[in-house]
Amino acid sequence: MVHPQVEYTSATANVIGSKDMSLGLQRGQVKLVPYNPEWADLFELEKNAIKQAFREKILGIEHIGSTAIPGMIAKPILDFMIAVDSLDEYELYTQELEKLGYQFRRDERSELEHILYVKGPEEKRTHYLKLTTLDSGFWKDHILFRDYLIEHPERAKKYSDLKQKLLEKHGGERENYTKEKENYINETLELALKGSQSLQ
Repeated sequence: MVHPQVEYTSATANVIGSKDMSLGLQRGQVKLVPYNPEWADLFELEKNAIKQAFREKILGIEHIGSTAIPGMIAKPILDFMIAVDSLDEYELYTQELEKLGYQFRRDERSELEHILYVKGPEEKRTHYLKLTTLDSGFWKDHILFRDYLIEHPERAKKYSDLKQKLLEKHGGERENYTKEKENYINETLELALKGSQSLQ
């Protein structure tokens, strides 16, 4: 399905202007930029490179986060996840990902069901890559959240407005900005889950 591109922005938003569309953000900071259609193309480039490197070991690759939602303002960092059979020997993937410019950042298996890799120096982080499994709640929730916002522009607009408000409230500080989005994200996931169950 083709979705119309809607700009979920406001006249008073503390958002970087449209000329600053490149990827890259200081670690620990929050900056929001208007949606850039090139993000989808950049994801495809990463997707193809990873598929070529891992071939049948990769069970799925999905673009997630706000850069995956047409019209949504976002931090200029490409966020995506890769599904594999198991995370027990994730070090084997680490070696290949390093060749593609990624660095191991954190083992989040115990709480968030993924391994985090990053690309770009701390002063200009450009990519977040999450290694997970197809049967994980992490994989399912991120797809559910993304798809629900794409299908429900009014909900996406409210999320965009919330992000703008929190950016102004916390002045670009990431920890509290992220924490105060959690309720809205969880509410959206509940709506999405109810919607998917009603279709079954």
